[in-house]
Amino acid sequence: MRRSQRKSPVGQIYDEFERQLTGWHRRYDGRPKQEMVHLFLLALEREELVSIGYRESIILQRLGTMPVPQEVRDLIHHALVWSWKDEEMHAIYVRGAILKLGPLPLRIRAFLRQLAGAIAGWSSSVRQHAGWSQAPLSRTLATVITWAGLVLGRVPREVRRYLDYCSFRDFCLFNVEAERTAWLCWTRLVDLVQNQPNLPPTLVEDFRRIVADEDRHRRVFETLAAALDEWDRLAPGVTAHSLAQEIGAIGEFFLPRSRRIQLTARNPLGSGGRVWVVQGATLEEKLPLFRRLLDESGLADRLAERAQAVGKPIRTLRVAIKPTFMLGYHHRDRSIITDPALLEELARYIRSQGCQDVAVVEARNIYDRFYQNRTVRDVARYFSIASPHYRLVDASEEQVPHAYFRGMAQYTVGRTWKEADFRISFGKMRSHPVELAYLTIGNVEWLGTRCDEFVFVERQAHRQTAIMMLLDEFPPHFAILDAYDLAADGLLGVMGCPHPPSPKRLYAGVDALAVDAVAARHMDVKDLRDSSILRAAFHWFGGPVERIEVIGQDQPIPGWRSPYHSDLSTILSFLAFPVYVLGSGRGALFVSPMDERAFPPVGQESALLRLARRCLQAFLGLRLARGDPGAS
Repeated sequence: MRRSQRKSPVGQIYDEFERQLTGWHRRYDGRPKQEMVHLFLLALEREELVSIGYRESIILQRLGTMPVPQEVRDLIHHALVWSWKDEEMHAIYVRGAILKLGPLPLRIRAFLRQLAGAIAGWSSSVRQHAGWSQAPLSRTLATVITWAGLVLGRVPREVRRYLDYCSFRDFCLFNVEAERTAWLCWTRLVDLVQNQPNLPPTLVEDFRRIVADEDRHRRVFETLAAALDEWDRLAPGVTAHSLAQEIGAIGEFFLPRSRRIQLTARNPLGSGGRVWVVQGATLEEKLPLFRRLLDESGLADRLAERAQAVGKPIRTLRVAIKPTFMLGYHHRDRSIITDPALLEELARYIRSQGCQDVAVVEARNIYDRFYQNRTVRDVARYFSIASPHYRLVDASEEQVPHAYFRGMAQYTVGRTWKEADFRISFGKMRSHPVELAYLTIGNVEWLGTRCDEFVFVERQAHRQTAIMMLLDEFPPHFAILDAYDLAADGLLGVMGCPHPPSPKRLYAGVDALAVDAVAARHMDVKDLRDSSILRAAFHWFGGPVERIEVIGQDQPIPGWRSPYHSDLSTILSFLAFPVYVLGSGRGALFVSPMDERAFPPVGQESALLRLARRCLQAFLGLRLARGDPGAS
């Protein structure tokens, strides 16, 4: 590919930033913590700025105007989406680090700098990518914000002339320099942090990962700039194939799934293919239909293929099944747990294929902060989850360190899930106020670092990022979804459902993402990307929707109530995430009506807390009526 030979027109941005860092180094000589504070805040503002500036919606809009083939647009789109998600991860990571380690004044400054970065990112992206005729109101507001930044001295003079509508090539050249300055900032932070005691040992490695990310982003923008001429056409000699080769040399994950080789070979997620859906009519049909589903979906063949791939006799194949039952709270509501009879039947089926080591893996969740007897064994015993066909494993008790290739703030994984030769995610059909559908992809949550570390305001990664990291390196090789006897719908189905419907359906497939896509559509999810988990999975593994073939029932579930089934439910769904993060007392207020004879509270509950919980449960429709059969 032809490379641009001329010096970048914005090279002075890097030079000026280098002089600024040198000045700070001299000013804070002997006071590294003060220098670190300035760099932390600068990095936070900058990461937030570019995470907004690279956002998918604005890039897609701009790509649609460029005179290049669609396959080239797809390449650029995916490369920048991955860069955008990296920058988003960096921003949330550094904010979380400040909130965890810094005093209150510094935390306030961090929020203000992140807000400033978001505003600057939005205004600069509008000015760079939208002309006056396309977005007159947005351009006007962005111009006002930009001039205010100029007056206040928040916009370096080297940057001013590039904050206007320009060619996409010039946008890429500008961001080459922006990524170089970010690399320089994080490199300096690595130098400072590695010499500081009393800081988490993972901090230096995380910062080094960010340094590597920024360097890859620079190379991506250099490659894109060199591929285009000044009119945003492909430069002479450049083709979609040659561009894909250059981007792939930076990192295969910057390519669309269809152009990946190594990553797709080891991970079935996003591959699409067949999804089997069986529909029953009576409870008595459940087990025969389930056995038929396992046969028709080819689980036995998949086990044999996997044994051959790892070079083992099938009898020594280690199989791990991840059901869901740790959100179970009362024996009268079994709508949110994987059916124990189906779980035993699955283990029996796998053993019948010759596999001798079958583990059922679950992990503790946030309920153990508030209630006793919430180990995996305790909860399994309460719901009569036991069988001679499998062994029960508490992933919370066997966390082992793992260096994830991509992502932030996830450092461990359950050993049994990690070392399994064949993994199965056996989820339960449940609605969710934020995700809309919480199925086999979300089911792996909690198998690594406790997921409440990724929910509240001081989180250093979003929970969907933590889930994707687990799926990326330890994906399920098969997925099954239980929606037969009882399923949890409505606003808070993920927590419980006093009057659950019985769809009488079972789903299975090799690609868990495809299984979830089909089931979510049946659950009245109009746009799959409205679920942050599914949207993140599409970004990481590719959207398999066009490559799915449904075998069996492919109609919406009659009478299913999504979290958007009424105006009030829709409003509450929109409020669910911020209220839970900021106003739940770290989850203490939002709990299901626990069977306190089996799971007594941890410590003495205040009368006010108990009253608040009961009022919320009643308001949200979680209270179990006396004698309610729930799930008999």
